[in-house]
Amino acid sequence: MEGIGVCKMVKTVRPIFRKLFKTVNDPVLILNTSCQIESINDFAAQLLNIDPASRQELQLDELSKARWNDFVSKIQNELGGFCNLNVKIGENRYKEIRLIGYFHKEKNLVFARIALMTEKRSLLNQKSNLDIYSMFNDISHGIILSDKNGYILDANDMALEYFQCGKNHLINKQHEMIFEKLEDYEYSKLQYFANLLNTGRASVHVSGMNKHGEEIFLKLDSKFNYKMNMIVTTMTDETEIMLLKQQVEQQETLDSIGQMAASIAHEIRNPLTSLKGFLELIKINSSGDNLNYLNVMDSELQRMDEILNEILYLSKPKQVHYEEISVFQIVQDVVELMIPFALQNNIMLKIDSYNYYHLNIKGNHTRLKQMLINLVKNAIEVMVEGGTITIKLETNNDEIDVLVIDEGPGLTDREIDQLFTPFYTTKPTGTGLGLPLVKKVIEEHHGSINIESSVGVGTTFKISLPICDKKVICTEKEKLIDVWIKKESLDRLPVV
Repeated sequence: MEGIGVCKMVKTVRPIFRKLFKTVNDPVLILNTSCQIESINDFAAQLLNIDPASRQELQLDELSKARWNDFVSKIQNELGGFCNLNVKIGENRYKEIRLIGYFHKEKNLVFARIALMTEKRSLLNQKSNLDIYSMFNDISHGIILSDKNGYILDANDMALEYFQCGKNHLINKQHEMIFEKLEDYEYSKLQYFANLLNTGRASVHVSGMNKHGEEIFLKLDSKFNYKMNMIVTTMTDETEIMLLKQQVEQQETLDSIGQMAASIAHEIRNPLTSLKGFLELIKINSSGDNLNYLNVMDSELQRMDEILNEILYLSKPKQVHYEEISVFQIVQDVVELMIPFALQNNIMLKIDSYNYYHLNIKGNHTRLKQMLINLVKNAIEVMVEGGTITIKLETNNDEIDVLVIDEGPGLTDREIDQLFTPFYTTKPTGTGLGLPLVKKVIEEHHGSINIESSVGVGTTFKISLPICDKKVICTEKEKLIDVWIKKESLDRLPVV
């Protein structure tokens, strides 16, 4: 009903009410179902700090509005009743009153008397209400209050931040609206409402997006408060817990790999070495198709050896030697090494450096080189129709950024979330170990990796590593090295 909770002062002109009010010593008033005052005597007007001639509005807080609605519904079917209301009587001042009254069906009006309270209790209640409401908004958890019929009465500031909306978007809406911007498993949602209905309490885990576009995980706990006659729902941010849980699960997977690695190395590597040796002997006396078949076998054995090396690298911590190295030199080495593979797939490689100097980092040349090879190799494999792969160097405060930009099919947000999970792959022939290896190398060097991708456009892997030192070795305004690799122009390979 429009206008509920706002009581407008209307000076009555009905003689019967005017005469009645003069003879009553108690504070009494008459209201319509929208809580608008039709008549009020002087005692009640003074108690509520109202000037009858000013047509001042009488305001209720959010909780009192809900109580008024319940009160009206109740007395329409019963002989009478009462309700407690918090009435605003001044700036930041509220008075708690109790209305005792009955409903006149013919006139559709509520005839009520105000039950008096001592001044001391009234002052204490005012301060208590303000303190409680201030605390309500300062709590670090989201809180939602709903009435027994499932309509939202109020929400604190943290809950509004989770929902990214104003209070008017939630108030008087159904309790189930809290799931509007949150994702859950349908079974969990149905079970939540079933538990709330049957036991008076329920909980559910949901996820959503914050204002920065980052995924957050929330736990909703709801309990019916019989004293307050309402549902209290708390929202707890479990994002950090979920991220830690994912890291633990990944670490457990890596630990399992570690336990298997020693056995794999013993059971596979030795016979693998023997097979490769005998294969080389057979190739000496082979030709034609037989030699081609043997070359395929040799290639597959080499692939098995690479997979084994990746598993061992992920599972076994090793002492690594760190020294001052040039990131630009690593990029050059990787481009030269990947030229043949790029040619076979009609790929153009481009090194793009907008720095006036080379930047050094503290790291291990071999591991960083292997990490970058993996990224470039992945980019080549996903670009089935050819195109350009750009490796760009940028600086950001005390870090150097290495960007590997491809023109492949791109990745969805869900695929990006899973990329560094061991054995997860988006390629039909992938092992799912290359990117976990990339992440481990970057973490060993105290760096970070971020991924940006657009489906149908391409993907950018951005690696940030802390700078060790800056040495100016180029004085040109800009140094741009392009390596264009094409099948038909092998003789144009650049000298870098």
